[in-house]
Amino acid sequence: MASTVIGLAEINSGSFNVDGVNRCGERLGELVLELRPDRLEAPDIGPTPVMTDRGELDRQAVGRAFVATKRPDAPLQVLVFGHLDTVYPHDSAFQKVTRSGNTLLGPGVADCKGGLVAAVEALRAIEAAPWREEVGWRLAAVPDEEVGSAGSKAWLQALGDGCRLGLGFEPALPSGGVAAARKGSLTAHLVVHGRSAHVGRSHGDGRSAILALARLVQRLEGHNGSPGVTVNCGRVSGGGVLNAVPDLAVGSFNVRVDSAAAHQTIETAFAAAVTEATSDGIEAMVHWTSARPSKERSAALDELLAEVVAAAEALGQSVLAEDTGGSCDGNDLAAAGLVNVESLGICGGGIHSPDEFALLESLPRRAALVVEIIDRHRA
Repeated sequence: MASTVIGLAEINSGSFNVDGVNRCGERLGELVLELRPDRLEAPDIGPTPVMTDRGELDRQAVGRAFVATKRPDAPLQVLVFGHLDTVYPHDSAFQKVTRSGNTLLGPGVADCKGGLVAAVEALRAIEAAPWREEVGWRLAAVPDEEVGSAGSKAWLQALGDGCRLGLGFEPALPSGGVAAARKGSLTAHLVVHGRSAHVGRSHGDGRSAILALARLVQRLEGHNGSPGVTVNCGRVSGGGVLNAVPDLAVGSFNVRVDSAAAHQTIETAFAAAVTEATSDGIEAMVHWTSARPSKERSAALDELLAEVVAAAEALGQSVLAEDTGGSCDGNDLAAAGLVNVESLGICGGGIHSPDEFALLESLPRRAALVVEIIDRHRA
């Protein structure tokens, strides 16, 4: 399992590295072939909307998705899901995996290459179980989770139709627990147009798009601390030569919300801010390019989480269910009606950073936990 995780992680599969994502999917297919699936597919997925530095909406291609299907007519149907892409682009300095004892340090070892290996190991154990004919599974991996799954969302939700249970292999929480409620995640881009002017001769005739954007960032980040809302401006661009008043600035935001009400509140706040900023030579607009709804607690989710905790206890493991600010494909699947728990992957931490690590000894434990959960759902 260690060598498999290392091999997958050293295939760079940044979300927009189409070739790398596809090679990662092909390698996953090689692993799953040993399980003799009824079907292996690698469907094309629609492009992802992106905002250019010129303030223009564009669409960028992503790799192919992956799905393996086994026993589609079995009485218990389970969607097992993860993702092929990582946050590390093709030119990232973080490309290699190092091992120290049972710890791997490397890109995607926890999020989500280690999870994919745990998923395959769990399915391998199911295929060896005497009750395997009672369980049908669909192992799905999307190519664009880290950029919002805009192209793959509808495809993945359709795969969940007819399934009784969703099991996702995002990394475990830092405690080793599983996610309960998850915040929704929204991507917003502010495009601000101003008026250029010569700095020395007519600075007062210009209207700085950068200054207007800075005021908008300050205003919108002021919503941090409001109930259920986190606002982060993660990228800015604009301007040009230093002796001209800048007439264009772009700011890109990631927003987290813990409820549909908080989602509406922050959309209203963005709309009001750009409306008030648009005056006297400044024009501002907001573009929303991805949105995952919050995954809120429900009776069905609480029942599943209780089953996960009980399954862990039966194996001598301690696994807590904890609310988290992260979001994933499980949010979208829950919104489509599939009850799921999606942090059953490898234990580790430092995800989305050069400190990402995974704990190898957790792989067999997590695989065993998944088998126990599925076994309990056969009744």
